Amino acid sequence: MVRNENHNLTITRDPIFGHVFSKPENCLHLLQSILPDLGITEVEVTPQKQLNKKLLEKNVIMDLWAKNKDGKIFDVEMQTTKQKWPGEDLDQIGGTYIIFIYPFDPFGEGKYIYEGAFLLDKDNPDSQANTKTHWISINARGYKGKITSELKDFLNYIKYGLTKDSSNFIKKIDRERLDYIRSTEWRDAKMSLDVLLTDERTEARKEDRRQGRKEGIVEGKLEGKLEAQRIGVKEFVQNVRELDQSDDWIMSKLIKDYGKDFSEAELKKLMLEVEQE
Repeated sequence: MVRNENHNLTITRDPIFGHVFSKPENCLHLLQSILPDLGITEVEVTPQKQLNKKLLEKNVIMDLWAKNKDGKIFDVEMQTTKQKWPGEDLDQIGGTYIIFIYPFDPFGEGKYIYEGAFLLDKDNPDSQANTKTHWISINARGYKGKITSELKDFLNYIKYGLTKDSSNFIKKIDRERLDYIRSTEWRDAKMSLDVLLTDERTEARKEDRRQGRKEGIVEGKLEGKLEAQRIGVKEFVQNVRELDQSDDWIMSKLIKDYGKDFSEAELKKLMLEVEQE
């Protein structure tokens, strides 16, 4: 495997994904790989920073907003945590494809692609509403179902980064990723990423607690929870390592969030393990 420079700043990071796929040719390739049956030949992309400025008063941040020549709208989101969609009126927009891309399996069924529909009655699966809005969740860890080879290449990129088998398109977007995180524009985006990482850490802690309780009940011991917490510590360290934060700053955050479960020596050991992986 080819190890990426700045490997923690991957395409799954919101500002990086938004920047790379705001280029129409990249967005078009991605949408064609996800929705081959639509015959998409061109798209018009609204850059993330312009879109977010328009939607600021609604507290909505979107990764990618595109429209094709037939008037269909595509909202593509890179989701690294399980989040509820904040918009209230999207079910009233016609001809819209809302696409979530996850580096993990959001529903645990192993499918590459999950497709959803609006229900008039949440307790009645037959009460689908014909809103012309298509909800699609893509699972990078999937293994069930058929997808295009191009989409599979992209999902492998999410999982493994750049490899010797990566396609020319993947090599292209990885170069653009690197160019972006080396640019002055990236410095401004770091502030937004800091906020994102804080949200992710909060969600990871909640998931750690849920997983720890579940495994503790099944196994009848505390080790399940502690292992989940160890994973949470390592993921946090990996995420902030590329943000020019000092070891002292990282340790202060770890002690605050995980100090009840681990000693300072144990946290330092976990930080060292991250460096060695």
